[in-house]
Amino acid sequence: MLAEHLGLSISTVSRALKDGPEVRPETTKRVKEAAARFGYVPNIGGIHLRTGRTLKVCSILFAPEVGEYGDSGFLAQVESLSNGLEPSGYNLIVLAQTAQQTPLDPIRKVYDQQLADAVIFSRTTPMDERARFCLEKDFPFVCFGRTELQTPHAFVDHDDESAIFDAVMHLARGGHRRIALLNPSGGFTYVGLRLRGYQRALAEAGIPWDESLTYLGDLSVRSAREVTKQFLQRDRSISAFVCANQMSILGTLEGLIGSGIDTVRDGVGVVGFGGMPFLTLSDQRVTYYYQPQRRVGTVLASHLSALLNGVPAEKLQTVLPYVRIDDVRMFRTHDEFDPTRIPPQS
Repeated sequence: MLAEHLGLSISTVSRALKDGPEVRPETTKRVKEAAARFGYVPNIGGIHLRTGRTLKVCSILFAPEVGEYGDSGFLAQVESLSNGLEPSGYNLIVLAQTAQQTPLDPIRKVYDQQLADAVIFSRTTPMDERARFCLEKDFPFVCFGRTELQTPHAFVDHDDESAIFDAVMHLARGGHRRIALLNPSGGFTYVGLRLRGYQRALAEAGIPWDESLTYLGDLSVRSAREVTKQFLQRDRSISAFVCANQMSILGTLEGLIGSGIDTVRDGVGVVGFGGMPFLTLSDQRVTYYYQPQRRVGTVLASHLSALLNGVPAEKLQTVLPYVRIDDVRMFRTHDEFDPTRIPPQS
């Protein structure tokens, strides 16, 4: 036992390993050097019995989204989240929400079975039941996405309203007047924010609001392809498409090509959003709003560590701006291209 080897009490060793201010600096240094030399690892089971803490944080994975849509952004987020939690002594576990489960089911499981000390979840809705559950139970959480709940809680989110506003204004300045918007179904908070940004930009640009130019539904490649074709069959004057995710970008491009339209030759605008470098092999032009998921994971980890250390939730609320890349082909034509160095959209 480390304490016995050093001739110190267990409580002194424990406090020294946590940099407790009540322990003399020279003692803290001696304890840490001995711990490193002997490869000391805290007994998590013992800690759980003494304190009720697991030293684990659980991130909820919506399995159908990753499995069906190939959303690798989640994996990048998990990697940076895990790395960011490591200095605080917490380990990350991932729990899948299956298609048969409600969003609340995995949260209840984590809480009831004491699988973790805190949770992270995404796909938030305005009155999100998971956030309400955690607030009622006083169970620490950080959500990736905002809600409209009045009780302050920690979150990290993309600035979707500003990004969509910027995208539509950018298209309008380019002469586009018939701009279609593809959004997912599900009642997510960010969908409402994007619609608000879209409508605000149309008003600013003096373009009439036309509800028939908005789509709400599945955003798989197949669905986006068919929706794009249907839009064009119904209204050939549509000259721009704003796509909510990377899969819908691919589907829209396939729909355009299948309709005999080339974005470069015909001047059709395609705008998309995503969290991973978009390595398309197509020569079609796409304006891309990029939010590196590694950056999101880092901020989530920072907020969660702070929350578990007693920082008030209202001080842990971050909205991250997107980076606008005017031509996504830059991802593959510049070996040293680093989109994180580009300023956010103007």
